Amino acid sequence: MGIYVIGMGAQGKAGLSLAALKRVEEAEVLIGGKRHLAHFPEHPGEKVPVQGPLEALLDLAEARLKEGKKVAFLASGDPLFHGIGKRVLERFPEAQIYPAPTAFQEAFARLKLPWDQARFFSLHGRPLGGVLLELSLSPLSVVYTDPENTPNKVAEALLGMGLEGFRAHVAERLGEEDERVRSFPSLKAVAEEAFLEPNLLILEATRPLPSRLGFFPDEAFEKRMPKKGLITKREVRLLALGLLGLPPDGVLWDIGAGTGSVGIEAARLAPWGEVYAVEKNPESWPHIVENARRFGAYNLTLVKGEAPKALEGLPAPHAVFVGGSGGELEGILRVSLEALRPGGRLVVAAITLENLLTAYAFLKETGLPLEGFQIQASRVVPLGPYHRLEAQNPIALLAVTKEAV
Repeated sequence: MGIYVIGMGAQGKAGLSLAALKRVEEAEVLIGGKRHLAHFPEHPGEKVPVQGPLEALLDLAEARLKEGKKVAFLASGDPLFHGIGKRVLERFPEAQIYPAPTAFQEAFARLKLPWDQARFFSLHGRPLGGVLLELSLSPLSVVYTDPENTPNKVAEALLGMGLEGFRAHVAERLGEEDERVRSFPSLKAVAEEAFLEPNLLILEATRPLPSRLGFFPDEAFEKRMPKKGLITKREVRLLALGLLGLPPDGVLWDIGAGTGSVGIEAARLAPWGEVYAVEKNPESWPHIVENARRFGAYNLTLVKGEAPKALEGLPAPHAVFVGGSGGELEGILRVSLEALRPGGRLVVAAITLENLLTAYAFLKETGLPLEGFQIQASRVVPLGPYHRLEAQNPIALLAVTKEAV
């Protein structure tokens, strides 16, 4: 069966390999964007411009193949890199792929900038928030933008997170007569500029990158804390996050979220996962949202309500952290353990003896292996010209793993 997917770079037809060009010449049907088809005005075959749903074009290709004709899809760059190659192969596994340099390769070549350490992100039809954290943690990033998520918007969002240490390059309309590849010394300069479509953004870190975990002092959350005591201290957060064992694409319930400190750090550990911060106190809600925005935890969702009722309808978690219970601890633990995925972790932080006894009795009754810790940390604080150790309130952590099926 003759079906091909031909990638075309910024040089168009002139950049095709001899093998790819031969496949185009022998094809009796060409399917591609108007600018791709325009490179073959002399081609005698049927030319079908890409417009509307791709499914209709795949149906047309299948019909032509049944007629015994050879079909070539014309695509941009490498068809298997954010391109139509995946969809074509799903329908036609026998399709042959002929890649060309991608837009980012062309851009790096123009800039004479090595790209072997680069990470790649696409914002085509995707929310910007989902990649902001990863951009902030990457020394070299390539961002495929779209008319909604422009270089300006990306720069403004990163600046809103307090991040300024990036040099930027924007490649506009690569391969066209009005092509531009420009460099900017700062994100602020990008935010103030206008760009031609289509374009892609390259970010180079010029300062040390932030840590993904554990280096946020409590004060970073307390600045937006509605009242004292609604934060899990840093020492407890670090141990609790380790006990939770949340996978990078895992789902976490953070029950009794307070300022959102545990959930936010978990969201940074699980960039492809989801965190649900469950909090009943309306005064805390705007602070959780603002803290999540500042720290790039765009995969955190605020759940307004009191557990266990507020847990109804949430996706099954890989891990559950119970930091507050409002007097409903046993019910929360029961619902959480039932919803927890096999092999998932349940961690409870108990400040009061009553909650410690309730949690211990319930978890002991499950028969699951129980881990327990008391955290009694002391911090160095000034005392005139000297320093002393100031004890923090002791907190108990209890953890169990749900049996795998």
